[in-house]
Amino acid sequence: MPCKISVLHSGSRRFRPVVRIGNWFEDHCLEQEKIKHFKKMRDKGELLVEKARTLFDNFHKEIVLAAPKETVIFGAVVQLMPIHLDIENMDTSDLKPALSVLINERVVRSSQSINDDCELSVAPSGRPCVRNSFRIISGDDTDRTGEHIKFGQRFRLECLETENDPIWLYSAPKQCNLFQSISTTFNSHKHGELNLPLGLVHRSKCGCPGDVPKAYTNWFCINRDPLKRFETDGMPLPSNAPLVIVHAATNKNLAAENVAIQTLFGPEFLVSVQNYRNVFKREIWKNVWMISNGHPTNANSKS
Repeated sequence: MPCKISVLHSGSRRFRPVVRIGNWFEDHCLEQEKIKHFKKMRDKGELLVEKARTLFDNFHKEIVLAAPKETVIFGAVVQLMPIHLDIENMDTSDLKPALSVLINERVVRSSQSINDDCELSVAPSGRPCVRNSFRIISGDDTDRTGEHIKFGQRFRLECLETENDPIWLYSAPKQCNLFQSISTTFNSHKHGELNLPLGLVHRSKCGCPGDVPKAYTNWFCINRDPLKRFETDGMPLPSNAPLVIVHAATNKNLAAENVAIQTLFGPEFLVSVQNYRNVFKREIWKNVWMISNGHPTNANSKS
């Protein structure tokens, strides 16, 4: 028996008015519940837009660098800036790049301040702020505040706004299975091999017992010119001058990579621990930095 047209085209008549009113009321209650939940999260400051605003306020909080001096001293707040960025098809003369703390998307909801889940990058720095400035402290757990740092002397880089449990910059050699000891979102390579990344660790997690040996947090500087390294060893470290920053545990240099990445703060560049030398065994621009303590900087100068 063929179907009737009234049966095929009367889908809306299958439900009584009471059922349709019930469905409408249920949808209305769901919308009201969403609005109530939204207001509750807004009052607690748990909305993602508010967390992002707090994040940017914390990371971009302006700070004052150490008083301009000809040399770098322990306890000073400084910036680590590449002397030059040689990026193809990009004008970097106005970037004023500096080593900076970077937070990725998966950590934004859980924390809006610097923590040990953050990563490092080379980012444009129009002004000194919390994310691109560090405090230099002694590498032997001795308070040497005010003393001059010398070539070859160990030091640590401490993030700002972390006084209760300071956070230090570190790197680590590969594990026995050749996996990286530090998990990062982005990686760089040299001749197909992964470069050592940078990470952050709380002081309470360093040492024995701890997750990271304190030796992994130590750095020292050497002269840019290999022929002058012997005679300058032990001399005060000049500020705003080209030098090479070495990771003490791996004997590899801090390196600014010519690899651009997209971050929450905009396009930035990768940073790693790797040696880059030319045929004359001299470090190229990737390994040449300067420590800025308030002097007018010339970070993009090739000289």
